[in-house]
Amino acid sequence: MNAQLQQLYREALVWDAHAGVFPSPEVDLNLLDEWQKAGASYVSINVGFDVMEWQDTLATLAAYRRWLLDHGDRFVLVSDISDIDRARSTGKFALSFDIEGMNALNGDINMVSLYHALGVRQMLFAYNLNNAAAGGCHDADPGLSAFGEQVVQEMNRVGMIVDCSHAGQRSTLDIMRASSKPVVFSHSNPRALWNHQRNISDEQIKACADTGGVIGLNGMGIFLGDNVIDTDSLLRHVRYVSDLVGSAHIGFGFDYSPAIDIDIGAILRSRPDYWPAGQQYDTRGIRHAGPKQLPALIDALAESGFDDAAIRGFLGENFRRVASSAWQGSAV
Repeated sequence: MNAQLQQLYREALVWDAHAGVFPSPEVDLNLLDEWQKAGASYVSINVGFDVMEWQDTLATLAAYRRWLLDHGDRFVLVSDISDIDRARSTGKFALSFDIEGMNALNGDINMVSLYHALGVRQMLFAYNLNNAAAGGCHDADPGLSAFGEQVVQEMNRVGMIVDCSHAGQRSTLDIMRASSKPVVFSHSNPRALWNHQRNISDEQIKACADTGGVIGLNGMGIFLGDNVIDTDSLLRHVRYVSDLVGSAHIGFGFDYSPAIDIDIGAILRSRPDYWPAGQQYDTRGIRHAGPKQLPALIDALAESGFDDAAIRGFLGENFRRVASSAWQGSAV
């Protein structure tokens, strides 16, 4: 990067809308240093997904909260936008939690406000397969259920970002119609560029933008293309979404995880239906773009004609706009 772009990156809010760290109380959260060293300001880290029992989500959430509060000299657990500003002004790293799918609610709408009180600021409606709230992208999507409608309204009320990644198309369109706040796809790529069931259609992208929302582009190689994660591949996805709905609706949710020293094979082998055959999940050596690739991508974006304001939007300001609206809930 030239000096001007280096300064832009140093001063920018850099927001990663979803980390793909496997949720477990055994995870050493010192791995978050990798984001901070890459220049990131904030990340949303998941504490559970539909493959897990809801009790395991609570156990992970409890462990992560304790660790972060014990390391308050380095990290800020975010309640609202002011906490992100405070973290940046004091040289700390900001984060909050997300949950991938509604099985964590155990069918109880009251769990939404509990998770919010514990630091969850973003929830997905399904993780690949159907649940009581919505349909998954790898399933026969029935659309948003009556319970799912209640969940949308409750998330809007308490102040959580409504996230459509991993859900089926019919469900996502229902969710976006039901929400009174901007909606996101925290880590999803355009299906027109790579025909994977986890990617999203032009109709979904346009509907998200119509809510004022943001598409967080995913760094996983099997969603970007044929396991290709270079700068040109990332740039191609940015340009496509920008041409379709404008630069104000693009961000990054890299779905990235550093290597972790725990055995996650048992839970993955127990439910292979969540990652069906024919969708490249069996690709050997799946590659993954992450925050450390942002400097090279910023260079490419500038060379492609995106101005400083658009680049700052991609890096974090677009997601900040959504969070500023979505996190303004009522008292719980």
